[in-house]
This record gives sequence, structure tokens and C-alpha cells, in this order.
Amino acid sequence: MKNIETYHEGDLTIQVEKSDHVITISWLGKCTLKNPSLFLDPILSELYMKSYSEIKRMICDFTKFSFMNSSAIIPVIKILKMARDGRGSVHVIYNKNERWQEILLGELKIFETDDNRVQIKGVAL
Repeated sequence: MKNIETYHEGDLTIQVEKSDHVITISWLGKCTLKNPSLFLDPILSELYMKSYSEIKRMICDFTKFSFMNSSAIIPVIKILKMARDGRGSVHVIYNKNERWQEILLGELKIFETDDNRVQIKGVAL
């Protein structure tokens, strides 16, 4: 059974879909918030802790996201560091055909782990 929650702030929509083994966070619209951490940190931290405690993979799907300012990546980096340094599983998926996504999100590969708990994948859409 799937459970879907949606969060909105400005032009940014975060859609969360929970299933038995995965928590998928779809980033929709665009993020031009001056301090996106105020909105994103509590959501992402709670979802990460839930995925960790329930042994679920957390997927951040940026493939339908149209734009994010550079400060919006900071909350994502925090979660990737937590997963890399702990035992969580976080995967980031982005559209490698979108230049800004390839540049900004492709750089997150530095957080990947050898055991594939943390993965950053560019997909061609």
C-alpha cells in the first residue's frame, strides 16, 4: 500500500510516496526560496530518520524539477552525509539531459559509497 504526502512552499512542491521498501521524494516545480533549509531540513530529516529506522531506501527524484538555486542543495547534502557516515540508504536520481541538473546534482557523486547505499544517478529522459 502506498501513502502519498505533499508539501508546498512558494513554487516548490515536495511529493512523498511511501511504500513497503522505499520512500520516494519527488521534487516538483522550482526552488527560488531565499532560505530553503527552513522548509526542507525538517522534511528531509524526518524522512531520512523514518527510512533509516524502517530500513527503507530513500530516493530523491529530481527528474521533473525545473530549477533550484544553489542554496537548495545544502539540505540534500546534509542527508547524503548522514547516510554516508551512518547506515542509511539514499539514492538521488536526476535528468542528465538538463544541463543545470548534470552540473549541480552530478557533483553529489562524491558522497557515493562503495556498498551502493548512497548512489547518484543521472538518467536520460
